[in-house]
Amino acid sequence: MRQVYGLRERLQAVRDRRRSPKTPASQVAAAVLFTGLLRIPSLNALEPRLREKPFLCLIGAAVGRALCSADTISRALCGTDLESVRGLVVGIMRKAERNKVFREGWYGALRYVALDGWEPFCSYRRHCPHCLVRYVKIKQRDGSCIEIEQYYHRYVVAMLIGKRFDLVLDCEPLLPHALRPTPTRDAEDEGELTAAHRLLRRVHATYPWIDVVVGDGLYSNGPFLSLAAELGLGAVVVARKEGDEPLREALQLWQNQPPQILEVPESHERLELWDCRDLRTLDTYAGAIRVVRGVVRDPRSPEANPRTWCMLVTGKATRLSPAQVLAVARSRWHIENTGFHQWTSQWHFGHVFTHDESGIQALYWLFFAAFNLLTLFLYLQVRSYGRDRGRDPTRTIRRLIDEMRDDLARLDFSPWDSS
Repeated sequence: MRQVYGLRERLQAVRDRRRSPKTPASQVAAAVLFTGLLRIPSLNALEPRLREKPFLCLIGAAVGRALCSADTISRALCGTDLESVRGLVVGIMRKAERNKVFREGWYGALRYVALDGWEPFCSYRRHCPHCLVRYVKIKQRDGSCIEIEQYYHRYVVAMLIGKRFDLVLDCEPLLPHALRPTPTRDAEDEGELTAAHRLLRRVHATYPWIDVVVGDGLYSNGPFLSLAAELGLGAVVVARKEGDEPLREALQLWQNQPPQILEVPESHERLELWDCRDLRTLDTYAGAIRVVRGVVRDPRSPEANPRTWCMLVTGKATRLSPAQVLAVARSRWHIENTGFHQWTSQWHFGHVFTHDESGIQALYWLFFAAFNLLTLFLYLQVRSYGRDRGRDPTRTIRRLIDEMRDDLARLDFSPWDSS
């Protein structure tokens, strides 16, 4: 963290709105970053550590007095300048790119970013002005149903996906109807696609070395593919509705066409692939679209139902073989498994550390920085990284965190001292 990515200097660039604070914003940011890294479940659980010598040494604070209270951490997060904490993640990723971590790319020597919506928590009572609202039917004891308001926050996350690592690039919140650029009386809360368009433009401007965007069935529409083409990005998106173009046209062309058969011994799978190029039947997209269909079977279980995938491919991604297109589309699940599921079940992202939109985003950016640094360390240094030894890439991570917690009790000097 210190020697390669200059974490101390990046933390010192974090700012907040407090006037003459006793606890600098950089030390608050360091405390929150290590809260995520060590997977401390809440600010209340963090508070006792703020007066313990090992943790104070870890964040580079003065030993002998408590750093601050949990309430101070919460207030500082709510007043944190979001661009300064976002810059922490951007700086780490840019340094990794300069260090040629992503030089080889993945399939077709391309670099892929997956987009998806993420809802970390919801509540029937606690809410803030930035909460989205939906009505949920609740069944009563007498059998009747009533509708009550449920409040939630939702984000679109951009994650760099690869063979051995998945790293967070950016995220964008969905806005409630009152905060949309052109609010109207009957307006609804913002949809995922609207936020995804803003996010994709910012990701391209921040990380121009990204080549291909990957999305689920929500993104298989002309406006999104047009935006990717405008930015010079290829696209691989899942197509689910057989009645929508251009999948409808491709299915008709494939009716009497035999598939290409591939055996994959490593995963014990048999692939049946169909490929159709240069379709122009989607009215809302001006270019040609390639459609690939893949059926995945397990020869060891002939009675099991096969899994079918259909993908729309544009731009740079059209150079991929049908098998590579299928692999990229299936790898979109990295953002669900390695990202959302791991964050909720192990990183405590689902806990409401503070219910303020700026505070939530500041905390998430610091947690994202910890997540990326840990992943980069595992990718570059730990050769027995979980993804190389099985299907559970979090196994090695969990064990490493346990070792860190054990070693923290023996820390009696500041690791920030470079002498």
